[in-house]
Amino acid sequence: MRTVLVTGVSTGIGKSITESLIQNKFHVIGSVRKEEDAIYLKKKYSKQFDTVIFDVRDEKAIKNAKDKINSILEKNNSYLCSIINNSGIALGGPVQYLDLEIFKKQFDVNFFGLISVTKIFLDLLIKSNEYPLKNKIINIGSISGKRSYPFVAPYTSSKFALEGFTDSLRRELMIHDIDVVLVQPGPIKTEIWNKVPDIEQNPFLNTEYGASIRKFASNYIKMGNKGFRPDIIGNRIVKILQTNKPKTRYVITPNKLINYLIPGFLPDRWVDRITAKILGLHKNNDK
Repeated sequence: MRTVLVTGVSTGIGKSITESLIQNKFHVIGSVRKEEDAIYLKKKYSKQFDTVIFDVRDEKAIKNAKDKINSILEKNNSYLCSIINNSGIALGGPVQYLDLEIFKKQFDVNFFGLISVTKIFLDLLIKSNEYPLKNKIINIGSISGKRSYPFVAPYTSSKFALEGFTDSLRRELMIHDIDVVLVQPGPIKTEIWNKVPDIEQNPFLNTEYGASIRKFASNYIKMGNKGFRPDIIGNRIVKILQTNKPKTRYVITPNKLINYLIPGFLPDRWVDRITAKILGLHKNNDK
């Protein structure tokens, strides 16, 4: 039996990935920060799902979870075939008004936490990589790792960093015949869109960016409501795990031409001007 470790499975993409894997006969070990965050999955999939408790920022807790994972693998006569680094948060605001601690928190979860999980469990992938289907690390990035937007500098910076880390790691692990794949979702319709803070509570509305932030938030929510169902990510990951020749990157977004391809083809200054026009970011909003 092939077992997959998925971080951050309580909601959204992580939960959907878990269900897709289980429905395709994988055993899943899912990480959550609190025991109660895994109640749904434990009740529905009591035989195919196990939980480990850790915050990806807590290296000691991750190392402690490794003992439990080894016990689960031994009990099930299984092996770890993949680590799926899904845990993440999204922080933002105008850089001019953001404390440096916001950037540090963003990177602690989305980047340094991902590295900790990868390093701590990597030896399990290496020692069991002896089957026809090769073991893999799958990192959940974002189209924001290639396309930057205003007011989400902490988030998009963390995803840009993940791009470079993924490429470096993939090339290093060729020596162990372990692949590293990046999945780059655009808007995905999950519970997160029901938890978007009230725009009237935004602490930056009284700055010169107030009107632009309102426009950005409105467009952001509209994109989320038009996003793909989360199972499109889970189903893609199943396919990645079922082949030895996956692509290095999978961009999965609605309106791929507009949301991803065109901004990559156009000169940066053109994209700057288009963004400024949409969000009213010209000086004095009169140009």
